[in-house]
Amino acid sequence: MVKGFRIQTVAIEGFKGFTTQQEINLKGRHVFLLGQNGNGKSSIIEAIRWGLFGSTGGPNEIVAHRNYSGQCRVDITLMREGKLLNFRRTLRRGSGGSNATLTDEHGQEHHIRDIMPQLDSVDAGEGMHIIFAPQAIPLRRQPEDLTAFERTVFNHLGLTHPQSLLSQMNSFLRDQEITENNLDGKLTTVRDKLNNHIDTLTRQQGNILSLRPWGSGHPPSAAKSENKARDLIKEITGKQPDESLSGSSLDALIGNAENALTDRYNQDQVELEGRREEIIERRKSLEVFRDILKETEEQQSLIQNVQSQLDDVVEDMSLNELQNSVNETQEEVDTANLRRQIVEITVKLLHRTQAESVSCPVCQKEHDRQDLMFALQQTASQQPDDAISKLNQLKSRLEQAEDFEHKAQRLRDELTEMEQKANEIRTCIDPDDAKEFSEQINLSDLNVLINRCSKLEASIDEQIDGQEEWFDEKKRRLSNLKEEAKFHQIKNELSDLKQSGNRFTEIKKAYQDLVSFGDSVRTIQQAVESCLNEQLKKDIPGVSANLSQVFAALTRHPWFDQLTIARDKLPKLELQVASSHDLDSNEHPTGVLNGQAESALELVPYFAFSQTDNAPTEVYLVLLDDPTRAFDEEHTKILVERLADLGKHVQLMVASQETARFRELLPENFERSSYVVVEPTRWSYHNGPELEIEYE
Repeated sequence: MVKGFRIQTVAIEGFKGFTTQQEINLKGRHVFLLGQNGNGKSSIIEAIRWGLFGSTGGPNEIVAHRNYSGQCRVDITLMREGKLLNFRRTLRRGSGGSNATLTDEHGQEHHIRDIMPQLDSVDAGEGMHIIFAPQAIPLRRQPEDLTAFERTVFNHLGLTHPQSLLSQMNSFLRDQEITENNLDGKLTTVRDKLNNHIDTLTRQQGNILSLRPWGSGHPPSAAKSENKARDLIKEITGKQPDESLSGSSLDALIGNAENALTDRYNQDQVELEGRREEIIERRKSLEVFRDILKETEEQQSLIQNVQSQLDDVVEDMSLNELQNSVNETQEEVDTANLRRQIVEITVKLLHRTQAESVSCPVCQKEHDRQDLMFALQQTASQQPDDAISKLNQLKSRLEQAEDFEHKAQRLRDELTEMEQKANEIRTCIDPDDAKEFSEQINLSDLNVLINRCSKLEASIDEQIDGQEEWFDEKKRRLSNLKEEAKFHQIKNELSDLKQSGNRFTEIKKAYQDLVSFGDSVRTIQQAVESCLNEQLKKDIPGVSANLSQVFAALTRHPWFDQLTIARDKLPKLELQVASSHDLDSNEHPTGVLNGQAESALELVPYFAFSQTDNAPTEVYLVLLDDPTRAFDEEHTKILVERLADLGKHVQLMVASQETARFRELLPENFERSSYVVVEPTRWSYHNGPELEIEYE
């Protein structure tokens, strides 16, 4: 008799390849999904598991039809203890989660945990599951790190809880070890940094103590250092510190004193440098004025000298009178020269005539030509030497006089320019100096004023040097105050670090408590593992015998006819194949079994544990997707025979592409009224699969 529940109907809409709703009336029978791959057989099996548990074989797998605008939902009608239950799961739009509801035959909704609190499943591969529930305590989710074989065996033996506890403790201890290592490293780093910081501050404190910036005696208190800072501010500014500084820290007071000192220094420097520049400009103006006066006196002397030379040349004459004398003498010389030219021309004319007597063109009298020629020659031979000599002397004197006059005029023009420049400079001279000027200020007066400016300049230089000394002294005191502030800061930091050291000790103790707790968990883990291994050692022979019986029946292997579980790897369940012909022939299945034997090996737990009456679990449903892959006809026949035995205990849902073979074998092994054949004949993208359902 089948345990648990039977699935009566399955309605699928919008799930994977399904678009419009497809309903399969199973009538509580076994279901054999037959047909070619790609037509929707596996989707029906996956839809049933998704409807019951909200998950399929793969993580984050998309189950909704991509282009279907309707809902993605699966409705499963169950019959349990003569009552109908409707299980509906709907995918929430825009999320990966789903909603499940359970209603009774009267439409009354119930919490799933109230009706089937123990519902769970294990899988042996994609699309292959055992749907079950334990008979006693509700089963928790089995550890994800177990293989499908291990989950099935532990479930069959009722050891899921200790195995789950062991797995959780192993996971916890792995995290614990990582946490302990991380914390140990971090605590070591913090401790080293703390000690290094304390050492560094201690050395800095020792250096300050060796320098004693506060002078002799013990280190001052912070309050005393603050009073020093306030006194220094008063000395710099000349007034009490602003009330806004009341209650300020030592660093703030030092900063205020430093700013005040900089402002005071800059202000005094600007003022003194300004006065110094004014005096330098004043002295330079006086020196220029003095130089111009010197040049003026020298120019006047030159003018007097040139004028004296001019007077010597003109000899009590004016320049115009001398020019007139030159002109008169030049006329006398010109007249004499003209007379001589006339005589010379007349003589030449007389030489040309042959007459004895000629008429004189001057006196109109007749003269003997020879006598007249002689007389004219005598006149022509006379030279005006005195007039020429006088003319040359007068011209020389006039030239010298004109040169001296030009030179004197140039010197007078230069003197005028000097006097104008002197007047311009005089208007720019300091009014206090100008008051001491007389109308005819002399060089001696200017030298007195220039010496006075030089003394003032030297005095300001002394004030600047004195201010530098004052400033350096205040800077030294500020530097000492900064060292005192640093000393107080280091002292406070060392005090804080001491408190941190106390807190670090508390943290270290908490860490030791954490390590101790981890050790306790390790002790419990070892005890649980030991107890679990002891129980497994007791149960393994029976499990191995059961597995071997099913394996031998499914495979009929000529050599390997036994299955065992390695005892040296517990609680890890490693399945091995062996032979009754050679007791020492334990081997790992991979590499020694052919393809169909390995495929049959995956099915062994379903047959071995689903039909055991005294098992601690209650099996409801077995879902098998293509269990006949790699099977030949003989092994397919064996499989169907074993399925018939398994079907006496649970409801079966089997998908296979061996359509002809199953249609031949099913009537031979199952009562016709005990199963339904569903054949997806074809599938289209927009309409989904077309299902042909065959009943008795």
